[in-house]
Amino acid sequence: MRKATSCIFYLVIFVGMLVLVLPTLGIGQSGWQSFQNHGLALSYPSEWKRMSPKSTDKIQGMLNQQLQGIGNTQVSVVGLDVLLNLPAFRVMIAKEQFKIVPTPEYLIQERAKFLTEAQMRGGVDSYGAMKPLTINGHSAIEFHDVDKGARGYSSSVRLLCGKDTWHITFTGSTKATYQQYRLQIERIMQSMSLVDHCDAGL
Repeated sequence: MRKATSCIFYLVIFVGMLVLVLPTLGIGQSGWQSFQNHGLALSYPSEWKRMSPKSTDKIQGMLNQQLQGIGNTQVSVVGLDVLLNLPAFRVMIAKEQFKIVPTPEYLIQERAKFLTEAQMRGGVDSYGAMKPLTINGHSAIEFHDVDKGARGYSSSVRLLCGKDTWHITFTGSTKATYQQYRLQIERIMQSMSLVDHCDAGL
């Protein structure tokens, strides 16, 4: 599982760059609207664009194809959504399914290993605290303030439910633009919930 999780992190960074050039749906009305897909519900600003299902299906297939190409059967991407507010900010939601139930401690260790390796290669300038938390009664982890240098600035949260995790990444084009959206990020996190009952033993 260790190799599988590290690969997911690399692929998510790659996809984060790719989504900027793919088509999105139209802009909605002002205010906040509900999002529900792949077992996750949340609210997000209506003016943010949502990437078309055709594009997200293509990215999801590409992620799993790359995972299979390296002989990885421990984890797969079973759902993907992207909310965009081009060019400054985007939110990517990847639902992952593990063969074995991952613990928060395990995922934190894997993330730290990935970021340390990326920092040594120059892909990450610095990174902040990684901490377990609870969101609406569900176990979660926040990876806060990951600085990817010229590729932008981001943080992410992973919501855990048995063998499933939802990995929500918030990325700004720069550190300054990321900070401009921090209040929206906090509100999105507070609104997150799982549609179905979570059984940690699944």
